[in-house]
Amino acid sequence: MSVLQAVIQLSFWGPIILFTIGVPSVILNVIIFIGVKTFRQSPSSYYIVTQSLFDFGSLLLVFLQIFPSTSINRSSISCKLIIFFSRIVAPCALSFLGLAAFDRWACTSRSARIRKLSSIRIAHCIVSITVIFWSLVSILYLIFYDLIPPTYTCGLTNDLFQKITNFFLAPILGAIFPLIILIVFGILTYRNLHLMTTINGQQQSVPTRLSIWERQITRMMIIQTLLNVSCTLPQCIFLIYTIATVQQRAMKSLNQIYIEYLLA
Repeated sequence: MSVLQAVIQLSFWGPIILFTIGVPSVILNVIIFIGVKTFRQSPSSYYIVTQSLFDFGSLLLVFLQIFPSTSINRSSISCKLIIFFSRIVAPCALSFLGLAAFDRWACTSRSARIRKLSSIRIAHCIVSITVIFWSLVSILYLIFYDLIPPTYTCGLTNDLFQKITNFFLAPILGAIFPLIILIVFGILTYRNLHLMTTINGQQQSVPTRLSIWERQITRMMIIQTLLNVSCTLPQCIFLIYTIATVQQRAMKSLNQIYIEYLLA
């Protein structure tokens, strides 16, 4: 099989596989964190459920690309709208994961002042601010994305905004910064959890049902953080490679471009 054939097959089957695996995971997340009363009262659960809903939005947008009638290259309107919504749902989902990691660190802190940052009221405000922020950023994509002749494929029509996207929005704001947030608060949360276990062991205190649930959520968040770091790190490396070789793109062979597409 040639590289071009592999790209074509991946473009068709990739979204189907992602949608088939991802949707049941989203449904299970929502059922678990809404169905269990103790989880439902946790700000972390609110972040996770919201993240799951936005993940579903990302999966749906990717899945729709296999149908010609909903393809990103179908028309100027579909190009603009699909890019606009994809630039909202994907960054929001990653932001909510970072916020959940922050919340786990806050609620396991020994400082009462820091623990006050973990509340449903604050979570509602931060989620709204996050959605508004990414919506405002995405307006630029709505303006500068369009079908580009002669191939009429969806792409950026403004050179300045393309540089801003390539050198800041995509690598820094969209990948590296969220990755740093996940790693830092994941480590801090693990340290807090280890410290709590040590103190409880020394005091020989019996953990309450609530503290058991909280620790379970924290452990789940640490595992999810590790998985997301493992998935995001290759993306960061690829983005750095893309930025470093952007000037040589005109000299790349078609096979090299197809291979980069597969890796992306």
